[in-house]
Amino acid sequence: MNLSAKIELLIQAKKLSASQFADTLGIPRSSISHILSGRNKPSLDVVQKILIAFPEIPAEELLDDKRDLSISAPAPKVAPSPIASTPSLFDAVIPGAPESPKNNLPEQTIVQSNLRRSRESSPKASQSVVAAPITTAHLAKKIERVIIFYTDGTFTESKPL
Repeated sequence: MNLSAKIELLIQAKKLSASQFADTLGIPRSSISHILSGRNKPSLDVVQKILIAFPEIPAEELLDDKRDLSISAPAPKVAPSPIASTPSLFDAVIPGAPESPKNNLPEQTIVQSNLRRSRESSPKASQSVVAAPITTAHLAKKIERVIIFYTDGTFTESKPL
């Protein structure tokens, strides 16, 4: 019995889906899918993670094609997934998380200033330009750099003296 067949047998014996098995090992689900379909052979990394997650399986039985896999009853030990411990882009934002001091303007102020710029630069600029209220917080800020993006994909950067 080859290694891919033994992995499939292990998944069935533990009553896991392929996705649950991949999550248990902390590997991409596509990796298990490719192994089970025969497209790829299991890598050393996958074998090591299987042996860590399922310590009841002897390495010799898993790796030797001439030996059958004997699976005992203990439930799988879930290996810590580095992906699960790291927040993803889509995880909820924790309330009260500190914001960067460089980017703490309210969205309305940013939108208003962008609208004001586009109206002022327009050749048909009218006299009904809406100005955002100037506060002491705006006066205390210093310009760090100005970046101009062009339609051809290039840009220029300027820094104050």
